[in-house]
Amino acid sequence: MGRRERSKAALRQRLLAAALAAFVEKGYHAATIDEIAERADVARATAFNHFPRKEDFLVGLIVDRRVAVRELMARHLAEPGQSVIDAIRGVVRELGRWWDSNRSANQAMMRAVLHSGVMAVSGSYASGHIFGQAIADGQQRGEIRTDLDPIAVGNLIFDGYLGILYRWGLGEVDLPLDQAFDTILEIVVGDISPR
Repeated sequence: MGRRERSKAALRQRLLAAALAAFVEKGYHAATIDEIAERADVARATAFNHFPRKEDFLVGLIVDRRVAVRELMARHLAEPGQSVIDAIRGVVRELGRWWDSNRSANQAMMRAVLHSGVMAVSGSYASGHIFGQAIADGQQRGEIRTDLDPIAVGNLIFDGYLGILYRWGLGEVDLPLDQAFDTILEIVVGDISPR
């Protein structure tokens, strides 16, 4: 990546951090793009060039999380002797610890996602496909039943993860997220393991 691309990526991250801080402090609906630009120490036009609508900040935050999920999955699947189920379990546990590590900011982000309706347009299916691709790998290895649609199973895992995350964002889940996610996985794993 060249200097210009690095500078643009750093500005994008600064804008996303400023948006998240504004959402935490003011709530999604009360935060403004002007305030986000001021927090990021950029002109309003610069903020609009990168994120034309307030929802686009949320989409950017979601895309960054999706990239992290993809990287985590690749890392866990590459570990020698690791089953696909163990890799998925490792990914969701790590994600749970990440969400819990900055609880107030991350809950504010989830509330913003819920209140904005952005998940309906953000390509959230792509995260389910990451899990689905891992399930397909598990089928090829003989670790997971082959009579199941891997994308459907991946979406089921992701939907369970996301449902817990939504309720957590609203303050309705008291368990540490890695434990809450384990519950979903235990239910699914029993049904997808070879018989």
